Amino acid sequence: MKCPFSLLLILVALTAATGPSPAAEPDPRPTSTPSFSLSPMAGYRGGGRFDAGQEGPRLDLDGAGSLALAFNIRQSRDRYYEIYYSRQSTDLDDTDLGVNLEYLHAGGMLAWPQGGFSTFLAAGIGVTRINARGAGLGSEIEPSASLALGLEIPIAGQVSLRLEGRGYLTLTDGDKEIFCLSDAEGARCRLRYEGSALTQFEALAGLRVRF
Repeated sequence: MKCPFSLLLILVALTAATGPSPAAEPDPRPTSTPSFSLSPMAGYRGGGRFDAGQEGPRLDLDGAGSLALAFNIRQSRDRYYEIYYSRQSTDLDDTDLGVNLEYLHAGGMLAWPQGGFSTFLAAGIGVTRINARGAGLGSEIEPSASLALGLEIPIAGQVSLRLEGRGYLTLTDGDKEIFCLSDAEGARCRLRYEGSALTQFEALAGLRVRF
């Protein structure tokens, strides 16, 4: 499994941007500037495809609502470290199988203030948990990365509106079967990864509260 080279370049560039810089100018902001922020968000996530076991048809995940939470630590000026979590509960087309997909990523955010609002770029790496809502089917954990582009609009005081679009890339093994179960009918697996990556896209809106 190989992560696309372009995504690695983006993650490395963002990490460098959020890292310390000895030559950086002193931060003109007062020391009372909030150092942390919490962003609860809700949105809609689509994408994702599996194969239905060996020689089975390809099945798409239904688009469905999602919930996310981002925790940011201010590093310097408009650079932040970020811990990000998102969860979606959805179903596979034409099946009775429900699937929960969860992402947990650590990374950074780089913001560009522009007058009364701010645009930002965020990225992270971590894991994806794919959990089948069925007795005995278990879950799978795979490495993943995400990249987001967003807009922040101040509302009042330390509260602002956070809007973002985020893409996810989960690295998989195309020869691996998942959600396997042994019963009176014998051993069988419900799904099989298609290709070497699972991709999803998400649109989110929420509040960012600084403290």
